[in-house]
Amino acid sequence: MRRDEPAKAVQGRAKRVMLVLFAAVLAALGLFSCPVTAQPPPSAEPPNAARAIYLVEDGGAEGAGLVVDLTRETGVKIEALSEPPRLVIDFPGVVFASGVTVSGKGIGPVSAWRAGLFMLGQSRIVLDLSRPALPERADFIRQGGMVRLVLPLRAVTQDIFNARVEVDRKARLAARAPEPGPVTPRAAGARPLVVLDPGHGGIDSGAVGGKGELEKEIVLSTALSVKKALEADGRVEVAMTREDDRFIPLGERVRFARAKGAALFVSIHADSLQGERDVRGASIYTLSDRASDSFAARAAEKENRVDEAAGVDSEDEAREGVEDILFDLARRETRLFSQVVAREAAGAFRKHQRLHKTPLRGAKFRVLKAPDVPSILIELGYLTNTRDVQAMGDTPERAALTKDLAASLIDFTLLKRNAIPAGNGEAEQAGTKAN
Repeated sequence: MRRDEPAKAVQGRAKRVMLVLFAAVLAALGLFSCPVTAQPPPSAEPPNAARAIYLVEDGGAEGAGLVVDLTRETGVKIEALSEPPRLVIDFPGVVFASGVTVSGKGIGPVSAWRAGLFMLGQSRIVLDLSRPALPERADFIRQGGMVRLVLPLRAVTQDIFNARVEVDRKARLAARAPEPGPVTPRAAGARPLVVLDPGHGGIDSGAVGGKGELEKEIVLSTALSVKKALEADGRVEVAMTREDDRFIPLGERVRFARAKGAALFVSIHADSLQGERDVRGASIYTLSDRASDSFAARAAEKENRVDEAAGVDSEDEAREGVEDILFDLARRETRLFSQVVAREAAGAFRKHQRLHKTPLRGAKFRVLKAPDVPSILIELGYLTNTRDVQAMGDTPERAALTKDLAASLIDFTLLKRNAIPAGNGEAEQAGTKAN
């Protein structure tokens, strides 16, 4: 204290120092009891853009720093997930600027990271962890015409990380919407509804071709082409789980179809098979408790893990098990209908010589588990095969194929259950062999 400095000024400065220290202590304690959140004042400005995302070294193997350059401040929500350990950072109202790198290798406790649109009006960054780590704080720093978010990460003990995971899990469960009941009936006289489900999207690009072709873009373009053909016919209604580059969790795709009262659910994907570039052609999958072959098992395992890659916690296994029981006891006819429409869809691909040598397959795909909506998953072909990649492009040949595929879906959808031929047992046996 300077001799000429008033005592009140000294006391005021001391109080400010104590407040800063007290706030720091609260932040450190709160780190393990609730998500880190940085909330700026409300703003009516349009969505801002992330101009750059990268990791920096901060403390060697014990730490790292995530840096995101934004147009302006925004809310930041951070959650911890386990099995495998990840940190998920959500940015409401943020889009990624053109040319921004959206994936990369890790530093310190982060083994890898990826970013993308998660849902309308919300972007996400997922950090894979090689060891337990948590954020210390979330700081916004103004630099010129941008705002830089700096998120220091520090390695923590497994017990501390597990405690944070459990707190975040309880918060998600509390906010989760209840599971829907039976499929929502549609109004009398309404046209039957076909739900198209382009796989992947947003933060999850899916398979990648030899020249950088992205599965999420190919399947969305194909689904839009099928939608156009269905709507041109006019006898069915069409809904899509996504019509742009966003991620939709697997369970949400199923709930969407049931809530809409869908008569048919069609999930559209493309595969890849490294080291076997001669393998080509489309496959159509139905739900099966046991995979029909090793290729089907691998495909289901890969597709069922997309939630994990996108930073979504796995759905409650007990709830899923109850759904399986209900399906086995009361929804067997749904499986039969799924096998029938799979054969119809395979016929459309056969016209264009686009079928895999084993076209009808079965596996335990989570996205096919609606107990009361006939559901199929179409693998359009292999991004590791040049001919398949060309066939999946926006060409007249694809337009002709999607028109025939739409016709096969319409024919099935308009059939009344009692109009299926009496020999449908043969169809069930054929489907069982494929499954």
